[in-house]
Amino acid sequence: MRFQAASALTSLGFSEIEALVYCFLLQESPATGYRVSHAIGKPTANTYKAIAALAQRGALIVDDSESRLCRAVPYQELLERLQHDFDGRRRSAEGELSKLRRASGDDRVYQLTSVEQVLERARAMLSAAKRACLLDLFPGAVALLAGDLEATAKRGVTVVVRAYQAATVKGVAIIAARDGSRVLSVWPGEQMSIAVDGDQFMMALLSKDGESVHQAIWSNSTFLSCLQYNALQVELVLTDMLTRSSAVESPLESLSLTRLQPPGFQKLNQRYGEAKAEPAAKRRRKP
Repeated sequence: MRFQAASALTSLGFSEIEALVYCFLLQESPATGYRVSHAIGKPTANTYKAIAALAQRGALIVDDSESRLCRAVPYQELLERLQHDFDGRRRSAEGELSKLRRASGDDRVYQLTSVEQVLERARAMLSAAKRACLLDLFPGAVALLAGDLEATAKRGVTVVVRAYQAATVKGVAIIAARDGSRVLSVWPGEQMSIAVDGDQFMMALLSKDGESVHQAIWSNSTFLSCLQYNALQVELVLTDMLTRSSAVESPLESLSLTRLQPPGFQKLNQRYGEAKAEPAAKRRRKP
């Protein structure tokens, strides 16, 4: 158990011997450096160096008697000190980094390869939003980003989501996708499209279980970001109009990707889908 605790400390920046010394003293304080070195199986000289380093970091105290007994400070106090030190270094780094001139506009499109990357990028985009966030999200994506969506709306940013199942997120305008259950049944994965301020966008197709990425891209190309923002805005307006209207469907609705299922859609399902897209010729033979 002591070695597991020491391993946890090394992840916070302690050397292996420093972590071992602290964990031993946490259970066996007070003790001399000589006793500590024998207990942890490390050379005495190296142990004394580790004790000096730990004392300087405030992780332990050493009395001024001839025996130089060492005592570990409570771990809560140590962790609080580490957090305080980290916060100070973070503020300093933030101040220095803010002085650097930022790179000029980047028109490239970048691939995202892991679910963690996709979610981190989505959250960063929402955090950076100033005016409006437009999103097209399948149910799993809504659940994963609900807290971030609410926090963004709370900052006064307009957040609008087209959702494919009933959902409620405080401060967020939810527009129900028309025929959402049908779309979910034929689309080969968990869809996530986000456009922020006409400044950056991301489109991602995750696996049905949300555990892997089929394909995902992000860009802050001004031109492409404006186009994607405009495209999502038009889709949201149209969805809202169709949802509110009781009129007969427009013939143009038959041209939707999930209804027409053209060759590109069939290829998408063949590549990523669990169920293959139904051939158009077969659909036309149905009464």
